[in-house]
Amino acid sequence: MRLMTENKRFAVVPAGRRSGKTELAKRKLVMELPKKKPWSDARYFAAAPTRDQAKRIFWKDIKALTPGKWVKKVFETDLCITTVFGSELWVAGLDKPQRIEGTPWDGGVLDEYANMRPTAWSENIRPALSDRGGWCWFIGVPEGLNHYKDLFDYASSGADPDWGAYTWKSSEILPADELESARRVLDQRTFRQEYEASFEGAAGRIYYAYDPKRHENGPIRAIPTLPVLICCDFNVDPCVWEVAQTDGRTVWVIDEILLRNTNTVEMGKEALSRYGGHKAGAIIYGDAAGMNRSTAGKSDYALLYELGFRDQRIKKANPNVKDRINALNAMLENTAGEARLFHHPRCTALRKDFEAVEWREGGRDINKSNPLLTHATDALGYFMEYEFPLRAVRFDPGKRFYK
Repeated sequence: MRLMTENKRFAVVPAGRRSGKTELAKRKLVMELPKKKPWSDARYFAAAPTRDQAKRIFWKDIKALTPGKWVKKVFETDLCITTVFGSELWVAGLDKPQRIEGTPWDGGVLDEYANMRPTAWSENIRPALSDRGGWCWFIGVPEGLNHYKDLFDYASSGADPDWGAYTWKSSEILPADELESARRVLDQRTFRQEYEASFEGAAGRIYYAYDPKRHENGPIRAIPTLPVLICCDFNVDPCVWEVAQTDGRTVWVIDEILLRNTNTVEMGKEALSRYGGHKAGAIIYGDAAGMNRSTAGKSDYALLYELGFRDQRIKKANPNVKDRINALNAMLENTAGEARLFHHPRCTALRKDFEAVEWREGGRDINKSNPLLTHATDALGYFMEYEFPLRAVRFDPGKRFYK
């Protein structure tokens, strides 16, 4: 009811499987067709990840829902209905998001949004809605912690009045015996995702101890008497540095520096602009490979030294990947159940890493197939392993352990 009556310009609707979200979207589109606009050619779209999906989901039902006296012509090849009001309703696949460009749109629906390209909204669809102040619904079932969850989190935050978040479970629509039948054949994680619209992390999630409700802390602020710890990873696009502080026991990640298509000097200048005047100074931690990599003939750390970051605590070689991960997980929650690592909500790349980074198949290495992930936790992990390493007790052959 809120979805249909609040009239938010952008509505993010992750709802359970077979719970009626697509049926509502079809009716929303048809109901828009007779509305008067300042222009005579109002245009709406119903889109899915591919053309075949879009046709299967929308085309037959939209034709049946549109009153015959409204219809001027139906174009079966183009999947378009034109009306006597001058408005048009198109069914489109977004396997090539560029198809939506070129003409202005008054509104539309993106179904199975989690399976669309992450950049389709920002680069192709959103600009096409700007001329006419068009609206959009994002509907579907969650598919892990991806761009759909990012959009849902943004809409849920209440920070932007144009956006609304709406979700409901299949149990509010489907019969109880149907749900029980699904439970018998699905694992718990899949059932929650498909029937309860829950954004579930990957089964091989690396930072399993992370919980945003526990580890995200809005009131975190820089403490003047503690140095800022700038944790560096030298990827180019994106380049992500985490800014932290510690009292020797607890770590607070107070800020995140993220730039696209950048270099070490630009990142260093941005860090200076934010923390160059910090009373207790700054300490650099990071990737040992930065000692060797050259930019304009100098290493990354030499460039940072020239910018004024003189206190640099870098190991000669990077720690084992699992040692770095274990150090981070131990700070998220130790064996006593204590959390000693917290971050500010502005550290969005760090939160995304904690929620979405997973092991490769076999669990021997980090899955780095997504170029936007792993950089934040890599950066923070170098610091964490330096200052809070986990050390196993090993046998020393130089000492006798028997009498």
